[in-house]
Amino acid sequence: MTKPVYPNTFIIGVQKAGTTTLDDWLSQHPQIYCYDALKDVHLFGLLDTADIEKKLLMEPTPYKGQPVVLQSAVNYIFYPSLLKAISETQPKAKLIAILRNPVDRAVSAYNYFQKMLREKRPATEALLYEPAGAVGFSKDNNDFTYIEHGLYYRQIKSVLDYFPKEQLLVLSYDELRRSPEAMNKKIFAFLGVEEGFMPDLTPKNITGEVKNQWLQQNLVKQGKIKKFIVKYLINPWMPRSKRKLLKQKMFEMNTSKPAGAIKPKEEASAEITSVVAQLPAYFKEDTRQLDALLGTGYYGKWFAE
Repeated sequence: MTKPVYPNTFIIGVQKAGTTTLDDWLSQHPQIYCYDALKDVHLFGLLDTADIEKKLLMEPTPYKGQPVVLQSAVNYIFYPSLLKAISETQPKAKLIAILRNPVDRAVSAYNYFQKMLREKRPATEALLYEPAGAVGFSKDNNDFTYIEHGLYYRQIKSVLDYFPKEQLLVLSYDELRRSPEAMNKKIFAFLGVEEGFMPDLTPKNITGEVKNQWLQQNLVKQGKIKKFIVKYLINPWMPRSKRKLLKQKMFEMNTSKPAGAIKPKEEASAEITSVVAQLPAYFKEDTRQLDALLGTGYYGKWFAE
């Protein structure tokens, strides 16, 4: 690629709702070009034009004129400033969001960040708190705002502040699990590409059990071993565009995953069970507002009483 090609389609979230799997499925379509090395890189709103174009030009897979150019980052939907930046650069972009039961999403995120050695707090302390209003972009806000990430009305409303409703496709995590073929056809129709194509539906980024804790610690933490490997064995020999893919692959290899499942059913401790019973109260009113905005029925599916 000698000239930067800007994305015209974005998977914008939400976190822990199958976005990596969806990104992989869409990237297989011959009419869709995917910025694989820029998965979860927030190009818009954080970088200036020169840096954005530099990153776009570093993609290892060449662009071949595909009509749909895809870039995915789960926290785009979480920050209005990033949505605003996308709208200013690509006002006609198509956006895809996938929503998951917010209680399940919060618990899954908590378990994930524990396994990644980022979360040290007990579940009651981490998951039961008074949610904040607007939050600024930071690694901690990306990872530890478990309740805020599940306030979908707030996030979808921000999207519609900057984009017409017809440019947004809202999907359900349940669709991804139970009807992936039908869901892919719906997405392909939304994007205006061949609907008959069927990707390899093998799931990606399943949060399983860590095989080697020592390796995990050195992948995550900025210790002497990691610094040595990066400085002397990776940086001199590997293009920057491929380093993120290498780290992702190492995480995958160090995590065991049950075959044939989108997401393993995590064993619930007594503490988690107690937290799960209390979490719906945080999300019910927001979900009612979401249904009123979109004409959906998420409240009945997630909080049937």
